[in-house]
Amino acid sequence: MAKKKRRGQLRQPPDPSQVNNQLRPSTPANTVEPVKPVEPVEPVEPVKPIEPASSVKSPSPVPSVIKPPSPAVSSVSPFNHFKDEERQSSPPVEIPEDWSKEVQDDSNVDNVAEETVKTWTYGADDKESQVHFFGSSFTRLSFEDSERNTSEVLAADFNAGSTQSADEGYGNVSPTEPVEPPEEPSKPQERAPDFSQYDQLPRVLPPTEPLTIGDQFDVEKVIGAVQSGYSATDLRDYLSYYHKAETSLLKESLNAEIKGFPATFYIAETNNAELIRYWIKFGGDPNATHGPLRFPLLAFAIIRGTRSRAQATKTTETLLRLGASPHAIPTAYYKQFDRDLPESGPEDADLYVITDGDKLWHTPEVRPRLVAALSLTQRYRLWQASETGVASGREKTLAIRKDAVEILGLQQTIIGQRLATWALRKSFLVHLAMPRKKPLVLLFAGPKGHGKHTLARRLGDLLSVELGEIGYAGLKSDESSDLGSPLHSFLARKTRQRSIVYLDEFEKTTGETHKALLSPFDQGEYADRQSGQKVDCSQTIWILATNKFDDTISEFCQENSKLLHDSDLRSEQYTLRRQLHRRLRDECISTFGAPLASRITEIIPFLTFDLEEQALIADKYLMELETEIAGPVTQSANPDEDKLVGNVRLQIKNNANVCSIIARESYLPELGAKSISHGVDATIANQVISRYLEEGDDFSEDQAETKFKVAMNEDNEVEVSAVGQGTNGHILGPRYPW
Repeated sequence: MAKKKRRGQLRQPPDPSQVNNQLRPSTPANTVEPVKPVEPVEPVEPVKPIEPASSVKSPSPVPSVIKPPSPAVSSVSPFNHFKDEERQSSPPVEIPEDWSKEVQDDSNVDNVAEETVKTWTYGADDKESQVHFFGSSFTRLSFEDSERNTSEVLAADFNAGSTQSADEGYGNVSPTEPVEPPEEPSKPQERAPDFSQYDQLPRVLPPTEPLTIGDQFDVEKVIGAVQSGYSATDLRDYLSYYHKAETSLLKESLNAEIKGFPATFYIAETNNAELIRYWIKFGGDPNATHGPLRFPLLAFAIIRGTRSRAQATKTTETLLRLGASPHAIPTAYYKQFDRDLPESGPEDADLYVITDGDKLWHTPEVRPRLVAALSLTQRYRLWQASETGVASGREKTLAIRKDAVEILGLQQTIIGQRLATWALRKSFLVHLAMPRKKPLVLLFAGPKGHGKHTLARRLGDLLSVELGEIGYAGLKSDESSDLGSPLHSFLARKTRQRSIVYLDEFEKTTGETHKALLSPFDQGEYADRQSGQKVDCSQTIWILATNKFDDTISEFCQENSKLLHDSDLRSEQYTLRRQLHRRLRDECISTFGAPLASRITEIIPFLTFDLEEQALIADKYLMELETEIAGPVTQSANPDEDKLVGNVRLQIKNNANVCSIIARESYLPELGAKSISHGVDATIANQVISRYLEEGDDFSEDQAETKFKVAMNEDNEVEVSAVGQGTNGHILGPRYPW
């Protein structure tokens, strides 16, 4: 086999001893002209690999700036246009000339970027942390580095068996060409892909001025702004304008490659669920991949998740809810999500899918990192998404046209309650498909602490509408309306707009209130008692929450616990649901009267939690505890405003087992999730805070981080131990189990 010529190397001169035996290209096949002797050529110095030149084409099929529209599109489009020949000769990433003059080496990059950002201000979301631009803890990865990482993988493929040159326009090697023995052919095959490039994506120069709606759209500038703290609200407003102007071109641009990586990867790197939500909503691909091994966005987001497990879990939930395929991750990681995985990853016998073309990224080097990054709840979300049926084309089109596309991922918003989320999703889509003056009226029935209020809030978030929460005391009639002032004020402010009214403890309302609700429920409007004007509430989603039927639902769960929680028995579950629905309908008529009960569109039951769901609730409260104590210590003039427990980090080992033990010992169906919250406090929170107070000399806003490990001991008990550097500077070790 001929030695392949590497990109960026010069051809070596021919061997004089071999030239006489070669045919000239211009000589006919049946004749051979004599060849003049060739004088010996001086040895050529080895050529060093050439750095990628500016003329090298970008590996991305989509430019970072949107391609020009067809001639039919107006030339005044807000998108940045340029000629095809200019795109072919341009470097993959253009850096302003004035900036390149200032930055002569990497040591000056931080200063220039900081000075650039100081010239304009972007808002930042309070709830989500942003990726800091050129932070001192980040390792800068240049475009050349990312190109080199990809080239190494491609070179390994070429060296493994290609008989052709790596140059463009290569052809078959002539059999008369000198053949040299290959140099250590086994080494390129053993070289593992370099996944360190995903530890930190390249930094992008921020725009010199704030992004302005109406200017030419350049996705690279948007990425630079996001890395510099561009808020989710600003991004939503900015992308919304261009989505209306050029929908298809915006989608193409949002999926372009920036410095060798898909633009969506930069958004996922922020770990900001709202940024990810709007980027995908306006065209970003949740199933984007990178490189020859097709490293999936979902795996990148999981591995790159921050130390805040709650924030990383929210990122995973958002991607799955917006269409990311859970099958990008091997099923061995989540098929039995309630069992802890080995630290090295699933057993080889369980990874029967890694030979698929889309699993080549899943190498032995990646497995332990994926196991360490995946929490119990993230694994549950992957399993949940894999068990949820894909929406049909008509359902997707309907949801898109009615601006309710996120309702399709409703099941990814709460723990458990599969029947409730299925019934709510179905009822809402039917209501959208057949718009009427009559509003959607839902009855949420189930024991306290099992997700009624949570699902109502998640519905409001997905639809981006306001949720009005009214207690039964706020439904008493007054001089303005038979519905009471709080409810009337909300409906009058939201007239003819989509909104949600959540009426809690509805079983405590009176017959007078039931009578006053008949007109809004049936006709979608009522009259203001003072002004006489009509209040249009036809777009309102009414949710009546009640605990009245707890005994019926609890008894039903006990009788059918095995069937209800077996994901392979969906037809049987549907039959059981219809039986429960008939029982609840009869009790609803006897409790609220036939006139009101007949106006309820759907009764949605909330069942008690099974063992797996109880463990997930424990993990939820454990993540909330982690977030609460991880923040900095603050002291103020008012002692009541002090936050003295801070800079504390929990290391959760045996996540699934720890949460299962806590849930099994604390769950009470009568209290629901609240009882498990008490169990997390008693088992972990109280002991962590007690040890924190014992070990420290004093409180300080810049005190060192204290680490506590939560794991199972040999007696299968939850153990809390302090490890590492304490706040007073000495090493802490495990003391006793709790």
